[in-house]
Amino acid sequence: MTRTERTYYLLTALNRIAWAVLGPTYALFLLARGLDLLQLNVVLAVYLITICVFEIPTGAIADVFGRKASFVLSCLVRAVAFGLYYVSDSFTDFLVAEVIDAIGTTLATGAFDAWAVDGVRADGDERPVDRLFARGQMLGQTMAMVGGLLAAYVATRDLALPWLLGSGGFLVCAAAAALLMRETHVRRRAADGSHYSIAATMRESVALVRAAPAMRWLCGLAALTAFATLPAFQMWQPRLTDLSGAGPWLMGWVWLFLNLTSIAGSALIPRLVARLGRPSALALALLWRAATLGVAGAAAGFPVACVGFLLQEVGFGFSEPVLQAWMSEHATAAQRATILSVRSMSFTLGGGLGLLCLGWLARATDIGTAWLVSAAIYACAAPWFLALARVEAAATPDLPRAA
Repeated sequence: MTRTERTYYLLTALNRIAWAVLGPTYALFLLARGLDLLQLNVVLAVYLITICVFEIPTGAIADVFGRKASFVLSCLVRAVAFGLYYVSDSFTDFLVAEVIDAIGTTLATGAFDAWAVDGVRADGDERPVDRLFARGQMLGQTMAMVGGLLAAYVATRDLALPWLLGSGGFLVCAAAAALLMRETHVRRRAADGSHYSIAATMRESVALVRAAPAMRWLCGLAALTAFATLPAFQMWQPRLTDLSGAGPWLMGWVWLFLNLTSIAGSALIPRLVARLGRPSALALALLWRAATLGVAGAAAGFPVACVGFLLQEVGFGFSEPVLQAWMSEHATAAQRATILSVRSMSFTLGGGLGLLCLGWLARATDIGTAWLVSAAIYACAAPWFLALARVEAAATPDLPRAA
C-alpha cells in the first residue's frame, strides 16, 4: 500500500465521520425547527444547486492552485457551516448555512479524488483505481456508522448537538490533511510560459467532456439517477420514524445498517465488474435498487419499509465507486479535478431538481409514493448503461485517457 493510499484512507475516514454525525437526524432536526416536507427538500435543493454553480470553478481552483490546499480549505469552510447550523433556528438561516456548506463541499469533490489518483500514480501504482475508491467507500461507510450511531444517542438530548460535533470533526480533518498530504500535481504552463488560469482550465475541461461521448453519457446518467436518489435519501428518516413511532436512537441503528449494506455493495465491486463488466453490473445494480425501493415505498409497516430501504443501499454502495473510477479514467491528469467536478455537478443538478419535484409530490401525497417514482426512474435508467458500453466502444479511439 502506497503512502498516498494510506493518507487517502485516513482522510476519507475523518471527513466521513465529520459529515456522518448528521446522518440519522438531519431531516428530524429540520422538521423539529418547524419546516415541512417541501421546505425540508428545498433546503437540500439549495445546497445542491449551489454546488452546481461552484463545482466547476472550485475544481479549476484545485487544478490551478493545488488539490491539497483546496481540500484543507474545504474542511475549514464546512466547519464554519456546521457551526452556523448549530446556532440557526429559521428557514432563512438554514439556507445561508447550506450555501456555505455547499461551497465547502465543492472545494473537495473533484480535488480529493484527483489528488489520490495522481498520488498513487506518482508512487508507482498503475492498477485501476476501482479498488482504491471501493476501499475508500467501505472505510468511509464504516466510520459513518460509528459517527452516526453515537450522534443519534447525543441527539436524544438535543438535536442540534451533532452539528457541533461535525464542526469539530472537520477541523481535525483539516489539521490532518495539512500535515499528511503531499502535493504531486504540477501546475500547467501555457506556450508563453505562464501558468494556466482558472478560466482556461474550466474551458478546456468542459470542452473535453463535451467532446467525449462516454463522459457526456456518464454525466447525463448521473443527473438522471440523482433525480431519484437524493429525494429518497432525504426522506427516509421522517418515513421510518412515522412508521415506527420511535425516537432518534432507532434512526441511529437504521443508519448503522444502512452503511453496512452500502459496504456490502462496495465489496461486490471486484467480483461483479470482473464477471459482468461495468455496464452490465451497473444496470443490475439499478434494477436491484428499483425492486427494493419499490417494496419500501409500497410497504405499510416499518419492518418491510426498513428492510427494503436498507437493501436498496447495496446498489448505491456498488455504483458510486465504479462510476467515479470510470469517469476518472477518461480524465487527463492536468484537468482531472475539474473533469470529476463536471460529473459531480451533473449529479447535484439532477438531485436538486428531484428534491423539488419529488418533495412537492411527497407533500401532496406521501413519501411512499415519491419512493415508488424513484424506483421507476431506476428501472428506466438501467438499460442506458448497456447502451453506454456501445457508445464507449465506438468512440474509444477519440477519448482522452488518464495520464
